[in-house]
Amino acid sequence: MQDIDFTLYSLPMLLTRNKSKEWREQILARANILVSFLYKNNLLVSVTPFDGDNNLKEDLVIKKSNVTNEGLELFKSVIPRWSQFLDKGGKIENISRLEKGLDKIRSCKN
Repeated sequence: MQDIDFTLYSLPMLLTRNKSKEWREQILARANILVSFLYKNNLLVSVTPFDGDNNLKEDLVIKKSNVTNEGLELFKSVIPRWSQFLDKGGKIENISRLEKGLDKIRSCKN
């Protein structure tokens, strides 16, 4: 059976969900925090999320093949909970849930 390279994160799709400027700014801020976390923790493979000026590429699509196994586990369990936290008014800059989730994934691996 062939492994499907499904989409984990599509910034273009999220940006088109609402035309308001506030929505766009919120999505870009969330995306920048999340993708920076993935990038800094070496969870991305074969994808360049930032342009030459270190701005997040607005056409960024992250597929299963673009993340490590740890990154995939993060998308399965930790990132949805972080998103819920943000939806309930949590601070975007608070990435402690992502950090703790990644630590837990890495400690279970050893």
